[in-house]
Amino acid sequence: MPYPTIDLSLVRTYPLPQRENRVNLEDLITPETPVPSFDNPELAEVASRIIQARSSHRPVIWMMGAHVIKRGLAPILIDLLRKGVITHLASNGAATIHDFEIALQGHTSEDVSASLADGSFGMAEETGAFMNRAIADGAFQGIGIGEALGKWIAEHPEFRHREYSVLYQAFRLGIPYTVHVAIGTDIIHQHPSADFAAIGWASGQDFKCFARAVCELENGVFLNFGSAVIGPEVFLKALSIARNLGNPVRVFTTANFDLVHLDDYRSPIGEDQVAYYYRPRKNIVNRPVMLGGKGFHISGDHRVTIPNLYRLIPQDFQAENVNQQVVEVNSSQQVQKFNTGSLQADEILQELKMTHPALQKCIPALSAAFRMLVNAFSTSGTLFTCGNGGSMADALHISGELNKAFKLPRPIPARHAALLEQSDLGASVVSSLQPGLRTYPLGGNAPLTSAILNDQPNPYAGFAQELYALARPGDILMAISTSGRARNLLLAATVARAVGVKVIALTGEKPSPLSDLADLTIHAPAQDTPAVQGWHLHLYHALCAMLEAHFFTPGAMPQ
Repeated sequence: MPYPTIDLSLVRTYPLPQRENRVNLEDLITPETPVPSFDNPELAEVASRIIQARSSHRPVIWMMGAHVIKRGLAPILIDLLRKGVITHLASNGAATIHDFEIALQGHTSEDVSASLADGSFGMAEETGAFMNRAIADGAFQGIGIGEALGKWIAEHPEFRHREYSVLYQAFRLGIPYTVHVAIGTDIIHQHPSADFAAIGWASGQDFKCFARAVCELENGVFLNFGSAVIGPEVFLKALSIARNLGNPVRVFTTANFDLVHLDDYRSPIGEDQVAYYYRPRKNIVNRPVMLGGKGFHISGDHRVTIPNLYRLIPQDFQAENVNQQVVEVNSSQQVQKFNTGSLQADEILQELKMTHPALQKCIPALSAAFRMLVNAFSTSGTLFTCGNGGSMADALHISGELNKAFKLPRPIPARHAALLEQSDLGASVVSSLQPGLRTYPLGGNAPLTSAILNDQPNPYAGFAQELYALARPGDILMAISTSGRARNLLLAATVARAVGVKVIALTGEKPSPLSDLADLTIHAPAQDTPAVQGWHLHLYHALCAMLEAHFFTPGAMPQ
């Protein structure tokens, strides 16, 4: 029985412009702002290692907490991005909130003590509504939180101060900005529109992107500014993944910047000392460089340490962009990119394009459908399929291809095999079992279908009733109709939208009522029913092959 919860839909918000803020555009520190000198010889060594890394085309990863943005240091970060000094940005969720608000209205940072008393803390309507919508849209597109927020800022004209936004500038420059959140830590999680499935998926996508950057950290630099928990923990896990996958990440530089003063921070320390429990010391400065390299701890106010670090990098320094090199390496593989995020899926689309040129216009929608389904299946979601006549046969066909092996072998995970082999009965079936992708064709339950026809006044409600009983938010409905006008499919799509289920329509080339209801429509290039159905077969076979290649290519399945 689920524990009782509160209903976030009842939360009261207020217009963001009504809020008084403590940080404004005039508080920002630019590259030209005079700052106090900072006497720490290790800062110069860190700067030298950054210059050496970038001169050798090695990465510099910059992790930060919210105070870097809140203290007005975005203009300096933006200049380092433009110079190619920073190759990957990462932060907690709070940093993005301050950045997002500055881009929107030119100021941020409410008085927490004053607003907490009456429960108005964090309840600004626009911040929660816009950011949650951007994240949900990004998850729908298969991108992480950082890219989704930067894209949203770039595409919406109301962000009149976007030039001061690190999210926007990173997005514009094509430099990854990944966001690593803990549910319940950010004010947008208080908002009625918070979609926790989207937040979790998008942050997970960013973690995988971050881990990919750490895989390349050999002879590079990792910097952490003021993130005392999220940054150290995320970095340590990503480093373990990188080494687990066989990447030679042994010799590199780490540096932690914080107000906390540590004495001899490289000496051994015991559990009886308070500093032992300060995560950045262990997880950034000491443990990661035990195989080589060097770790640093720089103590001071960000408004002093960051500008002084910036001044130690020559003003005319311009590094070659590591991310551009990665794009060039990928493009040399002679596989056209179709925005799937999967090399195997791109190869299948390339083959489809060459074999059936008439389907070229369908490829963007097919790519988007693939990303949607990867998201759903990766979070234990279900694909529901439905159609009438030949399209019902297609709905059944799709479930058959996804619920068992299609083109690739699908051995079951070793842990399942070990458990089954403990009994004679289980051992007899091990070699016959194959992992599948949870897919359910609507209308196949004959007793239910006949009961609905007999008991309900609306004879078209069968698919809708079955979907309403079985589906959960995050699932996907694929409605297949050559005309896009089948009433029972329109009712099912309407119910899907009401209960948080995304709708993919597979129809003919003309717009239709079904395509109007769908989140995504794949239009086959024909109008005649047999021709449309013929193209549908090629389209969903390609989609099934893409999904199988993504989830069941050797090495992809968990053991």
